[in-house]
Amino acid sequence: MPEQPGIDAYAAYLPAYVLADNRLDATTPPRPGGPARGVAAFDEDTVTMAVEALRHVAAATPPGRQLLFATTNAPYEAKTSAGVAHEALGLDPATAAVDLRGHRSGATALDLVVRAGATAALADLRTTRPGAPDELAQGDAAVGLVGGGPAAAALLARAGRTAEVLERWRLPGERHDRVWDERFTAEVLAAAGLDAARHALAEAALDAVDTVVVSSSNPRAAAALRRALRGDGRDATTERATGFTGAAHPGLLLAAALDEARPGQTILLLSATEGADAFVFRVGDGVRAARGGPSVRDQLAARQPLGYGRYLRWRGLLDVQGPARPAAPAPASPPMRRRAGWKYRLEGSRCDACGAVTTPPGRACAACGIAATPDATGKVSLRERTARVVSVTRDHLTTMPEPEVAVVVADVDGGGRLSAYATDVAPADVTVGMAMTPTFRRLWTTDAIHNYFWKLRPTPQDAPPGKDTTDGQ
Repeated sequence: MPEQPGIDAYAAYLPAYVLADNRLDATTPPRPGGPARGVAAFDEDTVTMAVEALRHVAAATPPGRQLLFATTNAPYEAKTSAGVAHEALGLDPATAAVDLRGHRSGATALDLVVRAGATAALADLRTTRPGAPDELAQGDAAVGLVGGGPAAAALLARAGRTAEVLERWRLPGERHDRVWDERFTAEVLAAAGLDAARHALAEAALDAVDTVVVSSSNPRAAAALRRALRGDGRDATTERATGFTGAAHPGLLLAAALDEARPGQTILLLSATEGADAFVFRVGDGVRAARGGPSVRDQLAARQPLGYGRYLRWRGLLDVQGPARPAAPAPASPPMRRRAGWKYRLEGSRCDACGAVTTPPGRACAACGIAATPDATGKVSLRERTARVVSVTRDHLTTMPEPEVAVVVADVDGGGRLSAYATDVAPADVTVGMAMTPTFRRLWTTDAIHNYFWKLRPTPQDAPPGKDTTDGQ
């Protein structure tokens, strides 16, 4: 239990793509200012997005704390998905990895962060049936939160209300949520939300706050609560650009508010989903240094537009003929365990004799050929280093849902060489000399086994600015 409950660090992750038009036969541009949703790429899922958010803030997680993974869409049902993120982040084995499921899991994880000092990833990937009325109102995102101190925000009060209501649900094995008439469920959620907010404000001895943030799976309830609590609507503006991001949404809207807040200001965060959870925070003096990675606003501005056909192929909602090529083999459990340092943490071996870095790690140095001694411990992580492309190959027979992908060989600054797929960039835009950053992705899934490894994406300064990828290439 931390001495002063609060949030010590936070980071948001928005995927690189945005979908603003879901018309199948569009002949005119989309309506300006209409809703848009963030879209995870075909090689992303909630675990890879969680790693992207947490990689900026989770390194200082002390042994003995918990790593929580909150989502409605975990890659595995029986297997603990948080364990994959734990391994990719290189956290201490004494840090327990736990999954939380359901629409309310994001608020629950936030509660455990601020009051128990846990580290949490709130991540969700949302898919509706094509053409559903709320298709553009659902989105993908992840947020990383670290408790243990009030550097970003101190908790002043917290209140919760549980209201069992059939509002948004999905049976095991189904892909899309089913939704009850929102006019009925909005009344239930708005009543629970107002009750929780008033109790939290009373406990904090506040009549009003500087910023009101409302997250709800029901848009009618969210609008009613914003009016009742006199919010300024900035949270609604963010939501209109990202969509409702499920379990990640309260954390995402809180991160956007912290990005803009000044130390000493107060924030009421209300999550109204299957009941309500209200938190009152006072922004900490270290809020600027507490943010890991780019702000929500900067990530929104850097996104690439995505065409509807490409989105449907990525989600498996449009069945198209692929290349005449067998599926990639599934990885086996024993080598994944033996090579976890390379596969999950992207570790190379540093030679004790000449200092060169060998990738993948091996017993003999690739530079001088001297074999490592049995007690050698020279491991070096390449996850946060920049790699520069030395060659590019364009694969037109890929089994991935794209016409082609780029495979690059890149030299890592400080030593080591990587051969990896390029991602978040059109293959034609990958050039020799381009600076790229490792990113944890899902290569493919075979025999119900997800094969995770690291790809390379352009560093922000080398990313093609504002490239329109709506043509699917």
